[in-house]
Amino acid sequence: MSRDARLARLSRDHHHALTLALRIQRELGTAEPREVSAMVRDVLRYWDEAMTPHFAVEARALFPLLAAVEEGGLALAARAQGGQRELLDLVTEVRASNAATRTGILVRFGAALATQIRWEERELLEWAQGHLDEAALDTVASAVAAALPAEAVPCPVPHLA
Repeated sequence: MSRDARLARLSRDHHHALTLALRIQRELGTAEPREVSAMVRDVLRYWDEAMTPHFAVEARALFPLLAAVEEGGLALAARAQGGQRELLDLVTEVRASNAATRTGILVRFGAALATQIRWEERELLEWAQGHLDEAALDTVASAVAAALPAEAVPCPVPHLA
């Protein structure tokens, strides 16, 4: 199913976040300590600039509308919030990490991010566009337009040669 235009901006964010998750998975195996440090800075900057506002608008605008639809919406909203909390906990661990622990935490963060984003794209947004009425989708689109920049924040570029 193609993405409803009112949810497309969220999908573009998902694309960039998934790119970051795949970058983490691909690069960490061969990364030198300075490259791991650069990746930590990239992840934290991307989290602050892109993911925090994205998750906030989903929590304020999308999840309450989903939860109001009795046919599974509440369970989807709860699962999405749980996934976001897990990611926030992992980012907190990344912030507190040191050279000895950060690679393992980044691996866990990348895997959790990929899982969450794929699930949101394949299930959450698909369900939303199939079950939310026009007014609800318009509400989400308005909240997204008010809270997020017109263009998605791109995934940071790799540091490896």
